[in-house]
Amino acid sequence: MLNLSAWTRRSLLAAAFAGVTATSALAQAAAPAPAAPTAAAPIPIRVVVVTAYALEDKAWMAEAPQKLDFPNGVAPLGYDPAKGVLILRTGVGTNHAAITTFALGTDPRFDLSKAYWVIAAIAGVNPDEASPGSAAWIGNVIDVDFGKWVDPREAPPEWVGGYPPFQPPRAGRSDSVYYPLNIGLRDWAFNLTKDTPLPDTEALKTARAPFSSFPNGSKPPFVLTGDEISAQAYWHGAMLTKRYAKLTTDYSGGKSRFVMTAMEDTGVGNALRRLTAVGKADYDRLVVLRTASNYSQQAPGESPVDSMNRPYAGVGDAAAYAAHVVAGKVVNTLSGNWGVYRDKIPGAGK
Repeated sequence: MLNLSAWTRRSLLAAAFAGVTATSALAQAAAPAPAAPTAAAPIPIRVVVVTAYALEDKAWMAEAPQKLDFPNGVAPLGYDPAKGVLILRTGVGTNHAAITTFALGTDPRFDLSKAYWVIAAIAGVNPDEASPGSAAWIGNVIDVDFGKWVDPREAPPEWVGGYPPFQPPRAGRSDSVYYPLNIGLRDWAFNLTKDTPLPDTEALKTARAPFSSFPNGSKPPFVLTGDEISAQAYWHGAMLTKRYAKLTTDYSGGKSRFVMTAMEDTGVGNALRRLTAVGKADYDRLVVLRTASNYSQQAPGESPVDSMNRPYAGVGDAAAYAAHVVAGKVVNTLSGNWGVYRDKIPGAGK
């Protein structure tokens, strides 16, 4: 038997181990490196239709060929790949609208840098301006959640309802309360849809009957332009309607009219302003349509509490229909003429 010294055995083992290591290294060097995964290009979107309630969402989603998961939202997205249209339901209220819109704007699946955002949702209507079932394209949106207020029982006499007389926003605060929209785009949408026939149902006639002393509020449904009060709370009553009509005029220097009251649009607008700053959206491509599901106040001789708590009783369905049919014309025109409107916002000459 061969008798090897301890030193010799250690030398032979070290040499053998070095050979195995070298062979392994050569094998690894010869093997091809795994291919790096390729990220899918974001889908370019032409139009985002924005709703708040399931009632408003229903007709749009029925037309969407695809439903896409949207974990950061309140409901799946609808998607029409042929039209390049997304359907987004924000949920009710300013906070839901802001965070859901921002979540979509930062979703890596989509390129929204050229997208138009068309809000198509129901609202309360000022009876001095229009009636339930009517559709208003909005020029300016005012957030009335900001401000000062005390309990009316402790307010000085000139503070009607506990609110102080109008004061312009403090420096740096105006962007939080006043959201002027692209009037050229608004007027283009109005001119495209102003002759759209809107149904006048028995439910709408019943709702209008107590408002016969309001010339515009007792008309059958029609398409108009105006401005919007936006707030997180659902408010109601003749005194607040009068207050917010004056507030709308004060904020705009007498140029705006309070037509609709809603809850989501300053949230959407604020999110789009932030997204615009980083190139993920274009605030100038936001257009708002609000359709009336109820009056913002009680009828003469009626309790405001009874009026506020009355079910919509078919009026809401008429308003949702008006939102779909009127906004649908704008959505189809924008998406169907993308070669024209991708880089040129309609009404830009105004």
